[in-house]
Amino acid sequence: MYDYGEACPISRATSILCERWTLQIVREMALGATRFSEFQRYLPKISPSLLNTRLRFLEEHGVIVKRRIPEKRGHEYQLSPSGKALAPLLHEMGKWGMEWAHEELAEEELNAVVLLREIAVLMDTDALPSGDLVLQFKFSDLGPDATRFILVRSDAREVCHENPGYEVHVYFESTLRTLAEVFWGDRSLAQARESGALSVVGASTYTRRLSRWFPVSSFARYNRAGR
Repeated sequence: MYDYGEACPISRATSILCERWTLQIVREMALGATRFSEFQRYLPKISPSLLNTRLRFLEEHGVIVKRRIPEKRGHEYQLSPSGKALAPLLHEMGKWGMEWAHEELAEEELNAVVLLREIAVLMDTDALPSGDLVLQFKFSDLGPDATRFILVRSDAREVCHENPGYEVHVYFESTLRTLAEVFWGDRSLAQARESGALSVVGASTYTRRLSRWFPVSSFARYNRAGR
């Protein structure tokens, strides 16, 4: 932690929050991550040792709480009231980043599991027929490892490499870049479909009102290129 030697609350906050990966960990917890393995999955570029260091640091400063999982091995992490109070800050940072720092997506920024997890979390299942839902995504630019699934079972959302045998309700096919551009607001869902860059096949119950339940990032509205 860097000590700025100032009483300014901005300096005190940045001394805790502006270490590398710290706010990304808080973001993942706000999206529902609680286990060490989940942080590793959704933050694939952070090393296990650094992740351990950051989690311990956030716990020491009261931003998160570490608890043993009852009747199971291991621990889980939860945001404390201090951590939950960061939600407006994260929103404003994301808004600023989209409006003033967003550029064309680089190849190293494209990750199918991370993207589909955000889609799964934000998906409005209330706008869909009641019951379970299975979405299949085939990415034409990922070679043999091209297919992923989002499973919604009893309103729990999960991203999988394989379908455990459930009926698929909607099939999506595009490049990973295309879907990422739609999610971040670089192009609209309608434009991607009309151009043929994104194919969506399924019963009309799902496809007719796709834009009502299939989400884009909450920051997409601030994308200058998209506007």
